Amino acid sequence: MPFTRAERIAIIGGGCTGVTCFWALQGSEHDVHLFEASSSLNGRIKVLPYEHGENRVDVDTESPSFNAMTSPNLVSLLCCLGITVSAVPFSFSVSDGTNTFEWCGGFLKSILLRPLLLGSLETYRLLLDLVLLKYLNSDSLTFKYWTGGTCKCHKTSSIYEGLSRKGYSNIFRDNYLAPLLSALWRTNAGRFLPSFPFDALVRCLNDHQMLCRTPEWRRIDMGVNNFIEAMTRNFPLERVHLNTNIREIQLSGKGQYSLITSDGQQLYFDHIVFAVDGQEILRLWHPKLLSVEEKEIIEHLKTTKNIAVLHSDVLLTTRISRSAYIYNVATSSHQHRHGDSTALKSCLTYNVNTLQGIPSSLFGPIFITLNPFIPPHPRFVQGIWEFTDPELRSETLHAQARLPSIQNKRGLSYGFRWTGRGFLEDSITAGLEIAVEHLGAKLPFEIDRQYPLDSSEPVSLNSGLKDHLVRVTLTLIRIYVQLLQLGLVLLGAIGTFFPGIRALFMRLNKIRVFKPV
Repeated sequence: MPFTRAERIAIIGGGCTGVTCFWALQGSEHDVHLFEASSSLNGRIKVLPYEHGENRVDVDTESPSFNAMTSPNLVSLLCCLGITVSAVPFSFSVSDGTNTFEWCGGFLKSILLRPLLLGSLETYRLLLDLVLLKYLNSDSLTFKYWTGGTCKCHKTSSIYEGLSRKGYSNIFRDNYLAPLLSALWRTNAGRFLPSFPFDALVRCLNDHQMLCRTPEWRRIDMGVNNFIEAMTRNFPLERVHLNTNIREIQLSGKGQYSLITSDGQQLYFDHIVFAVDGQEILRLWHPKLLSVEEKEIIEHLKTTKNIAVLHSDVLLTTRISRSAYIYNVATSSHQHRHGDSTALKSCLTYNVNTLQGIPSSLFGPIFITLNPFIPPHPRFVQGIWEFTDPELRSETLHAQARLPSIQNKRGLSYGFRWTGRGFLEDSITAGLEIAVEHLGAKLPFEIDRQYPLDSSEPVSLNSGLKDHLVRVTLTLIRIYVQLLQLGLVLLGAIGTFFPGIRALFMRLNKIRVFKPV
């Protein structure tokens, strides 16, 4: 859209989205101000000191790893800032206290590393479910979009309903899918599976290339906190307002907004960027100042609280290889033993040594555990903090899909974004899109447009020739089996209407089976 005049802009929230938006607007003709209630920027991205004997090291509270293929805007921004990245493996293990499953990038590689798995029937069932998901059920996405989104049969199905309807095992759901999503989303995905849309799951896995090939994972070498500081280094101090809590937002004359701070200051702006969660937005606005649509959408942009613990308690990673696997998921053994189909209780622990390049020879094993249901021993704990994530429910995704209808209307922009691609990619993309599309910022790179998980936009399956051949072969096998089943049904019907033919078949079968040798 054309921009005819400079505006006075307020960005509320100094987290990753707010910082990125403010960075992108540097050099523009706008008068931009960034407001943060705490004493520092970066939001949930912090650095905590970690001590081991006489050695001390800084640990980032946010993981520096990301999927390079699903994070094009993060990659572009890193290149623009001159920040280097390096390859890092993606592997995870899951344990319920009795059994342990380990995944090293791919299923076949996991089998080669632990050939004893071939002696378990559960392994073959997992293999079957993986093949079905990878080569057959991804077609439901392309079918839905080829029909113009008119196919409603799976649109509202949750993951539990979709997996059950398609015949997936609970072993696949609890020992592969839930841990995989927990590692991808850095949260306890098990609690969201009962209400998370099945189609959104398949789209997310396709985005991460889990349905076609092994993804390429990278690590920010300098750490996430230093990456954010690289953006904030040249921010004008007079336009960054730390320790400034916005108490209320009011309408002012001539289409302006009045920001009232906790110390009584009244500041006027033409455009407001909300880089905070929905609950905070509703707190700032008087209910009568929001339209029915705005209030309805913002109310459903809900978040959930998480607890993270920095520690060195190796007992939380019992029964799993503590050095080989980056992400470790512990699940409730009670639910497995009793076949509990409710939301799976689990916690995610990741290996800080591998992800942040901290040598265990100097600092010992370092872990960060999210939402532990068995807390680490207090003497091993060196940091505890709380942060929020979007509440992963169909209502949240639907509200996010409706967000464009109120974006950049009345001089208001909302920085809420979750696509399952990763916290950094989503936060950065939200800030860049507002700066460029709403406020006319100019960037040295193009922004990659990404659609919500429940969007009606077409999906491009990242499949190679081998994937297509396997998919065609499996489809032909499935058709053959269905024809065979149909033939047996028809033979049964013939036998019902023509008893003589049925008796002949039975006689021939008896001769074939009991013919003496």
